[in-house]
Amino acid sequence: MTCLVAITIIHRAIFAAVVLQATILKLHHHFTAARYHEATIHVTNRMSGNMALIVHCRSKDDDLGARAVEAGASFGFSFGQNVVGDGTVFWCKAAFRDRRLSFTAFDEDDHITYVKEFEVSDGGVDGDDTYSGNRLHICGWN
Repeated sequence: MTCLVAITIIHRAIFAAVVLQATILKLHHHFTAARYHEATIHVTNRMSGNMALIVHCRSKDDDLGARAVEAGASFGFSFGQNVVGDGTVFWCKAAFRDRRLSFTAFDEDDHITYVKEFEVSDGGVDGDDTYSGNRLHICGWN
């Protein structure tokens, strides 16, 4: 009788472990699927002179490297933004001939949109105001 009780206890423990593992996997899948929002950034070259614009974007974790963006063309990238709030920030620098500028392309704490459009022109950088839908002047050339 003691052996039978021990086997029953072991079977129940194994069953409980399997149920617990299945529950953990299900919760992990749910959390992982809801964890990230896809955010997209586009930087378009609207400079006069029909020349390439050098654009370099990076975050604290990802350096996308410098890219030559031809006149009228765009450089775009997407990334998973952590819903839990890891403070995702992307900065971009642009260079055209002897002119330089830098701007914050995405700051998780300031923006609720997941698509950001920026245009770099002779006047600097213009971008979308996520709240009003209007174009805003972000910064000028240094």
